[in-house]
Amino acid sequence: MSIKNLIKFLFYPVIILILNNSSPGREPYSWTYNFERGKKQFSAQMYNDALDSLKLALKKNPRSYESANIIAKIYLLKKDFYSAEKYYHMSLEINDNQAGIHLSMGEIDEYFQRDESAMKHYKKSVSLAPDNPVFLVSLSRIYYRAGQSAESEKYFKLAYENGISQSMPVYMKAMELKKNNPVKATGEFINAIELNPAHIDAYMGLSDAYRQTGEYDKAIETLEKLKKIKPDYALAYIHLGSMYYNNKPDMKTRKYFIFLAIKNYETAIKLDPDNPDTYFRLAEIYKRINNRDKAAELELKGAGLIMKDK
Repeated sequence: MSIKNLIKFLFYPVIILILNNSSPGREPYSWTYNFERGKKQFSAQMYNDALDSLKLALKKNPRSYESANIIAKIYLLKKDFYSAEKYYHMSLEINDNQAGIHLSMGEIDEYFQRDESAMKHYKKSVSLAPDNPVFLVSLSRIYYRAGQSAESEKYFKLAYENGISQSMPVYMKAMELKKNNPVKATGEFINAIELNPAHIDAYMGLSDAYRQTGEYDKAIETLEKLKKIKPDYALAYIHLGSMYYNNKPDMKTRKYFIFLAIKNYETAIKLDPDNPDTYFRLAEIYKRINNRDKAAELELKGAGLIMKDK
């Protein structure tokens, strides 16, 4: 056999294999390759590249709800809630037994003020994972928005009870750290909240730790989150009223933050009308903005509550 024929004999099968695998219209990799590639790109925050990879994976395998879930997460990061909803909906059509995805769909529904649909998703998430504090807290919140306070309290209590054994040791560690190292304490408070979003004291501790470090915006943000989790917790509104009034020196926005302080104190009074201190705090603000009549009215109510308790 000549050298030329020998080369053909040895390399012809390899050439055919290469040509077959790279022929036009044929993808060289399976959907799992694109999916794994997309996951790595997502982890590396290469979101546009991840979208390309994951959409290709979904095209190759239309049943890949995992691909749809990550695509939806990317669109949420981009604040494109309509696209996120589209892909979460696609995912649930493939696999309806995903508690976390029902939670995300409920949150999107809340964003668009579709409370009835949100409740259905939160109920489904709780039915799939009845002991999960995150799902229970979300269901509690939507019941509160629907005016069903008894159901709201029921699910909040369940969330607290199911998560407290995990969050309490972390919370206690954070409280000890806060005495001398409030910066480090914030991380532990955040961990406690992630373990149990119904642990109210962890939010209060975190907000106080931020105030110790002078991070008032973060302290306010923490209590605003607590208001969302537990809308009927009066103390959160009282603390926010104080911070909005006292810790916003920018004169350009001073009027707006005084307005926020008043609104929070007013809500606190509605939730806990028997606390005289809140009336006096709000009266002080009205004095500062020269509404003496309103201030006098509030002081009179606060004094009346004090006399009533004697």
